[in-house]
Amino acid sequence: MSLFFELGALCLAIIASAVAWLQTRRLAERQRDQEKLERSSRVIEEERHVLELIAKGCSLKEVLDALTAAIERMAVDCYCTVLLLDDDGKRLRAGSGGGLPAAYMQAVDGLEIGPEVGACGSAAYRNETTIIEDIANDHRFGPAKDFVMSFGLRACWSVPIRDSKNKVLGTFAMYHKHPAKPHDRDLRVVEAGAHLAGNAIERLRAEEKLRENAERIAMAEKAAAFGIWQVDVVADKVSFSEGFAALLGLTGEPLSMPLHRWREMIHPDDRESLAASLQRALDESGVFNAEFRMVLPGGSVRWMRSQSRIEREDGRTKFTTGALIDITQEKEMLLRLEQARASADAANRAKSEFLANMSHEIRTPMNGIIGMTELALETELDLTQREYLDAVKYSADALLSVINEILDFSKIEVGRLSLDPIEFNLRDHLGQAMKSLAVAAHQKELELACFIPPELADLVIGDPVRLRQVVLNLVGNAIKFTDKGEVVLRVEAEPGDADGLNLHFTVTDTGIGVPEDKQKLIFEPFTQADTSTTRRYGGTGLGLSISLRLIEMMGGRIWLESEVGKGSTFHFTARFGVMKNAGFRPVLTDPAVLDNVRVLVVDDNATNRQILERTLIYWRMRPTSVSSAAGALSLMREAKQAGAPFSLMLADCHMPDVDGFMLVEQMQQSPDVAGLTTIMLTSGGQRGDGLRCKELGIAAYLIKPVLQADLLQAMLKVLSVHEGAVKPAAVITRHTLRDGHLPLRILLAEDNVVNQRLACRLLENHGDIVVVANNGVQLLETLERQSFDLILMDAQMPHMDGFEATAAIRRMEQVTRAHIPIIAMTAHAMVGDRKRCLEAGMDGYIAKPVHAHELFETIETVLAHAEQGVAEQPPAPIHS
Repeated sequence: MSLFFELGALCLAIIASAVAWLQTRRLAERQRDQEKLERSSRVIEEERHVLELIAKGCSLKEVLDALTAAIERMAVDCYCTVLLLDDDGKRLRAGSGGGLPAAYMQAVDGLEIGPEVGACGSAAYRNETTIIEDIANDHRFGPAKDFVMSFGLRACWSVPIRDSKNKVLGTFAMYHKHPAKPHDRDLRVVEAGAHLAGNAIERLRAEEKLRENAERIAMAEKAAAFGIWQVDVVADKVSFSEGFAALLGLTGEPLSMPLHRWREMIHPDDRESLAASLQRALDESGVFNAEFRMVLPGGSVRWMRSQSRIEREDGRTKFTTGALIDITQEKEMLLRLEQARASADAANRAKSEFLANMSHEIRTPMNGIIGMTELALETELDLTQREYLDAVKYSADALLSVINEILDFSKIEVGRLSLDPIEFNLRDHLGQAMKSLAVAAHQKELELACFIPPELADLVIGDPVRLRQVVLNLVGNAIKFTDKGEVVLRVEAEPGDADGLNLHFTVTDTGIGVPEDKQKLIFEPFTQADTSTTRRYGGTGLGLSISLRLIEMMGGRIWLESEVGKGSTFHFTARFGVMKNAGFRPVLTDPAVLDNVRVLVVDDNATNRQILERTLIYWRMRPTSVSSAAGALSLMREAKQAGAPFSLMLADCHMPDVDGFMLVEQMQQSPDVAGLTTIMLTSGGQRGDGLRCKELGIAAYLIKPVLQADLLQAMLKVLSVHEGAVKPAAVITRHTLRDGHLPLRILLAEDNVVNQRLACRLLENHGDIVVVANNGVQLLETLERQSFDLILMDAQMPHMDGFEATAAIRRMEQVTRAHIPIIAMTAHAMVGDRKRCLEAGMDGYIAKPVHAHELFETIETVLAHAEQGVAEQPPAPIHS
């Protein structure tokens, strides 16, 4: 029984103990919950305190010091630190040391992070909490453990400080004076500190960045004179920056205003256009850019440029945000520039008018001087008279060349030099240009040659006047600076396209050459290779500078190859338009006459032989060349013995030892070679040469450089003898080749008496009939009484000028349905004068001073076009 009671007592005791344990446990849990609540409250309270510090504008150091102090109060007998990761993310910098001595924080400042670098270095590197319970026995502190322990520190718990994107910003660490293993509550305190530090750091850095941006924008607004604004469409107001307020004279006032006040500040003349621009932006792109004037409170007016973007929400416009910049100075500068440009244009127009007048006033008397001198030189003169007139013509040509260069350079200076592209015959044009230099070359006993490949197109589109100017300058310079040898112009086609023709020109001489260090200098205006050259050879030093500019305008370039003492080669390229379906000039006889004809070329100059051989081969002839009379006689005999005699001989008149005439005389004295048809080529004609050719039976006599067309026609004429035909009694020359046309009735409208006489004599010598009218009124009266094949029209005449007269004639033709060709023959030779004449209804144009060959070529071209029913038209531009 007693045993039963003992067991019962024992059970009661056990039950009582269990109840007591449960009560104690509940009490402990309540106490822990209370502590947790208190800690949570304290954490919340400290977080509120940190936010208050941030709101007050405290520095990051002040906020972190407050945070470490708060955590140290919450966790007794410990020290807290905050270390911040530097911008490179490689070292930790002191943020706050809590209660630790400053010496310790100075020592850890700059700690390099790594996987085994103490607690803080490892936590920052690994981005995970690092617990070191006993610093004395942990290898991660390494050599630094003694230093750390010297401050009484034995344990360290370090938690990474992270931002909202989980990026490591630094570490929050708790140090203990004794080895310690953290409880959950202790670790949560450290983690709370790290969390609070992360929030504080991220927020303070964001605010600091905002302050820096605001300061930067304010500095930019002040420096660039612009301001930022935003229109709240719903609230009907505009907010703006201090820079905006400064622009509009609103400094010191609130940084916002009602929208209607903003509209009132816009200049009344700009309100309507600005509203229309805004509406287009609302309807279309959503981007609003405009320039307008603002009226400031003081009454001054400033130009503004606004650039903005429209923001929409649910399809409705909510905000318009943009920037405003003061462009008043820019507008004033543009106004000044416009005024300056207008003044410069007026000055340029005055210069151009002056140049045009000077050109007209100079060319009119020069036309009479040069033309009358050329006519006089074609008459019977004694040696003294011819010498005087040659000197006059040389001086007049030189003066005209200098005048043209100065006028062209003046055009370059005022930007008025341009091209006047037309259709022209390249081969004939270059040939005539070279012929004009033949006398100068002959006087120095130089060989002057020109080679244009026979297969190259005859008709091209370009500016023949400017091309001639470049060629005459380069070839003229070559003759000037060459004392013996030759000057050769060559033209070759370069690869191009269907719409254009690229030509490569070379002018080669055997003259003095240009030193390498002076080869660029000579293209500068008023410059020659050295001053002694200017004194010895003369010249303005403008020719090459002008040529350079003209060549660039023709889509090409110019360069020089030269060796002192051996000569020079000037290269230049130019682009020309291609004639579509261009017809060929008809010849007098069937070219098949030339097929397989054996031709003997006798010339001591190798270049001339090469040029003639290539040309003759293209015409399907069989040339053989030789350099001397003796060699020619030997080849004739060999050919005759072989049963394949020569049918034609082209002989140079001027050869050493035995010249061309002497060769023909020796042939006549040798029956085995006598009777060979001969064409004599000479560099310069002498009086009596024509009679001597007739006496020796020479069939043709041509001046070098020979035009390919002249040579072809001459050969066709002399070789077209067949059964029943009779050889021409007269010697064929370049003049007789152009004879045979019917006389033209030409009406000349010209007010200058000297120019009247010159034109009449040129045309009458050509076999034409000329009637003169002193002005446009007389011209129209004359046309009512008589009919004419052609009118030569001066542009500037009293009572009625050439343009008015042409317009009247074209109105009359609308009734008569007839068309009379009109050629402008005028001293107006400025840019656009040709185009102006053609647009006025004229069919052709020639500038004074008039040269006979240019006049007759122009007449021939215009009449040919008239027969085809078309007038000369300004062609389309040449694209390079």
